[in-house]
Amino acid sequence: MLPKRLSIEVSDVPELHQALNKANANHHTDIILHEGTYQLDNTLDVAGSHITLRSQSGNPKTVVLLGKGMQPTKGVNNIIRVSGSHFILDGITLAESGNHLVQIAGEQNADYPTLRNCILKDAYEQLVKVSYNQNTGIASDFGRIENCHFSYSAGIGPQYYIGGIDVHGGQDWIVTDNTFFGIASPGKKVAEHAIHFWTETKNITIENNTIVNCDRGIGFGMPNRPNFGGTINQNLILHGDRDHPNADTGIALEESRGTQVTNNRIYFKHDYPNAIEYRFKQTKNVFIANNWVNKGIVSRNGGQAELRDNRAITHLKDLLSADEYQRWAKYLN
Repeated sequence: MLPKRLSIEVSDVPELHQALNKANANHHTDIILHEGTYQLDNTLDVAGSHITLRSQSGNPKTVVLLGKGMQPTKGVNNIIRVSGSHFILDGITLAESGNHLVQIAGEQNADYPTLRNCILKDAYEQLVKVSYNQNTGIASDFGRIENCHFSYSAGIGPQYYIGGIDVHGGQDWIVTDNTFFGIASPGKKVAEHAIHFWTETKNITIENNTIVNCDRGIGFGMPNRPNFGGTINQNLILHGDRDHPNADTGIALEESRGTQVTNNRIYFKHDYPNAIEYRFKQTKNVFIANNWVNKGIVSRNGGQAELRDNRAITHLKDLLSADEYQRWAKYLN
């Protein structure tokens, strides 16, 4: 028999903390947030399993969790930290944190996290961070992030050490149907990717996401921190903002083996020459096919891939549907 599931409704910060304390003890709890802005002075520490935080209406604009501000901090300043498994965040806006909006503690085996229908904006570091134990390899697996909007309200970040989704060590994650906007560095160093999986990540699926005016789009792996397998499919990556000093490639495979990069559309107005890069000799058994791009698809530092049926395009209208053009063209002038 399944454990009895609690449902707790809250309408202010003290009630939210009380409900979370009860949920951590009970596990299997839905915490339902009434409409309003919740100004938080302390991190919401989700330690129990099968805990859901969701808005009553399902509309993320009606419930806002605010941190202490998008600014440097001497301590750890996250809005939500998750160490329990099967966590769900649904229909909520998170904004203004000194570190991350959400940190998932993979080192505590926080498997099966789900973020959906949320707005995540304006963190001083990566918006969503997934850590892991580099000694044991314990990580957060089977995560899902869908239908969320990641952004910096100013159209550019506060510093270079920012990113959208940054995952170490996870396996079998799915990132789908999300939008990323303005994840870009104002300084001399490039920002991290809108979506980045690295350090022994495996079997990751990234599909149907839209990435606009971000320094780097999607990354698998980094030197000495490889990725294995996975699919990057049907994503739209656009960049037209020449005020971003570090605009870089759309899709980067760096020590990523056995990965498929298919059916993506990439259009840049900035001067970086490559849309897709496969880099380093450890990157091999890669398949890159049916991508439409206006920049190069290039091997660097000995990367190996099979290229098939990729298409070079010239005009933005060749790449976008009428609805997409109406929505995104204004950001590319």
